[in-house]
Amino acid sequence: MNESNAVSGEDVAAWLKATPDFFMDHADVFSAMRIPHPQGGHAISMVERQLISLRERNTQLEKQLSELIGYGQHNDGLIEKLHRLTLALLRAPNAEVTLEVINESMRSDFAIPFSSVRWWGGQIADASLDAMMACSGEFRSYIAGLDRPYVGPNAAHESRSWLTSNGAGDSEDAGELRSFAYVPLSDGGVCGVLMLASADGGRFTPDMATDVLTRLAHLTSAALARFVTRGFEPRLA
Repeated sequence: MNESNAVSGEDVAAWLKATPDFFMDHADVFSAMRIPHPQGGHAISMVERQLISLRERNTQLEKQLSELIGYGQHNDGLIEKLHRLTLALLRAPNAEVTLEVINESMRSDFAIPFSSVRWWGGQIADASLDAMMACSGEFRSYIAGLDRPYVGPNAAHESRSWLTSNGAGDSEDAGELRSFAYVPLSDGGVCGVLMLASADGGRFTPDMATDVLTRLAHLTSAALARFVTRGFEPRLA
């Protein structure tokens, strides 16, 4: 066929659009046509083939809808957990209870067995929390240099030991930790870190989304900032 006489797919589509009764006028011809079954084995009519295509498309749509419902339910669950944590933090009368609320929420609501907070953004008026403000300058510099939460397999500097000393987990299990998250706390600047850890190596991975972790850090920062006395030098570990 001469190239100038070739019929393109666009030509066919335009002709069918201009002739909407074509298939109805030739229904008997198309119903008699036999085409291969999509899974092989025997020939079927065009009508049967169209029904199979419709069923396949319907199955795909049902799967997509199910996924969307699942995402919605998951998001609803996260919103409820964050809401519950927010209310508990608002009710916390002091920094000590605030930390207890944070650690308990990590374990019971978010299934994160190990958590710790370090703070160097201002003196917290509670002598029992001195350990929370003790960390090395190298560690503070590391956290201040993060442009997003760190999630991955490596524990930073001396921080692994904190998870066995603050009651946030079983010390026998802490040596088996395989994934970590470090989320900077901010109060007009980097003022601390929320550290999370798990024995599950797939819990915190470099490719995971960190928006929920960031929201947890915002709540932690705002809650602790209520009990801070400004103008002090942080104690180094």
